[in-house]
Amino acid sequence: MRTGLKYLDLKEKIMSAFLGPIHFWLYNKIQLQEELIQNILEASQKNNWDESLQEKVDTTCGEAQRRPLEEVIDESNIHGWLQYHISISERRLAYVVTSLIKEDASRLEALKEVAYSFGTNHPVGEGIGADEAFKALNDSLLDGMPCDRVNEPMEQSKEIAQWRQTQCIHQEYWDEVEGDISVYYVLRSQIIKGMLSKSNLVYEEKEHGVRAIKQEV
Repeated sequence: MRTGLKYLDLKEKIMSAFLGPIHFWLYNKIQLQEELIQNILEASQKNNWDESLQEKVDTTCGEAQRRPLEEVIDESNIHGWLQYHISISERRLAYVVTSLIKEDASRLEALKEVAYSFGTNHPVGEGIGADEAFKALNDSLLDGMPCDRVNEPMEQSKEIAQWRQTQCIHQEYWDEVEGDISVYYVLRSQIIKGMLSKSNLVYEEKEHGVRAIKQEV
């Protein structure tokens, strides 16, 4: 037993040498998106939409990994492992949402409420600046790997944070399930508004992929 414990302690020390804060940061964002997916699945059960949706998404898209990162990651391919699980999470979200609204488009209103509620459960906090709120969004919303540089900051201050979305890394997953990518952005907007609901900040979407968080006047 002691030998086993020593081995586990040694393995944990070795893993800590490979895993850095950025890996835990990214894995946490995957976990947050899975929490949103679970909220949607719970809504499906509660409203008697599709009681077998959990089984369907697990079979079709793969199951989500919920255990601590250091217990499950492939230390020989950290980047590839994280990218693979981002893809699973993206497919799962696209699949559950598209499956539900294909059956009944009016369900989108209920899903918007789920997304907003999810955001309120992960608030940016009262009294913070727009720049800090932008960081909180970046720490929460899944936008591919850091090297994808999806959100390009344009202006960052306490009064306003403005950025440009350089690309859409979500569309391919929605295309796979014959979904509408605009639905993703409707839900994403609701999440952000929910996250800002306890602050004095507002969210704006402008032309050419420009987004902003501003102090409410």
